[in-house]
Amino acid sequence: MENVIRLVDVTKDYENDGVVTSVLHGVSLDIPKGQFISIMGPSGSGKSTLMNILGFLDTLTAGLYEFNHRDVSKLDDDALATMRGESIGFIFQTFNLLPKTSVLENVKLPLLYSNIPLSKRDAMAKEAIESVGLGHRVNNLSNQLSGGERQRVAIARALIRKPDIILADEPTGNLDSKSGKQVMDILYHLNEHHGHTVILVTHESYTAEYAERIVKLRDGLIETDEKVTHRRRPEDGHILK
Repeated sequence: MENVIRLVDVTKDYENDGVVTSVLHGVSLDIPKGQFISIMGPSGSGKSTLMNILGFLDTLTAGLYEFNHRDVSKLDDDALATMRGESIGFIFQTFNLLPKTSVLENVKLPLLYSNIPLSKRDAMAKEAIESVGLGHRVNNLSNQLSGGERQRVAIARALIRKPDIILADEPTGNLDSKSGKQVMDILYHLNEHHGHTVILVTHESYTAEYAERIVKLRDGLIETDEKVTHRRRPEDGHILK
């Protein structure tokens, strides 16, 4: 299967007042298009740094990063920002929604600096909102929603530009178990039935097992990279359209 991401010997160092701290020590990783992969690791393992590099939020120090066969290792900040907006849909643990702003307006945010005509934006947002089962909430303010609903709004926002990759950073971390399962069921559905590549960063084994593959980091290196033999699936077979 064709790779959407290819990392070769990627390192990342941070310098503060002349002191260099190495976080990644030579990470090599291939992620095929359409795969659901979980990245796990204890605090300090480098998983957040790796996520930031994969999502073009940070740059590597050395090594190679190919995205859709394009070497992005040396791109400047403007080019990275453009690629990030077009290719990555982010879902964060803290939702990052604007309070006292409607669901519709929150979901439209990624279009703010795009070239998409204003006349098309509402329809695109409503389609994304419907896809996560929140069509009845389109005009509600974000602070009127439950935690699970807010995360589903965040998923809709991530989907609006039809990105190559959905990058989910601890998406169930602030949710109860029922809401967390709903979110993971949606991510499973987006991968299995719509072909989205999903990269999940998590410390929870339960959520990690929704993936096809689990990569575990330790001390800035890949410790294990294994296929999930018993992939977790929605229990009742019912998933949102």
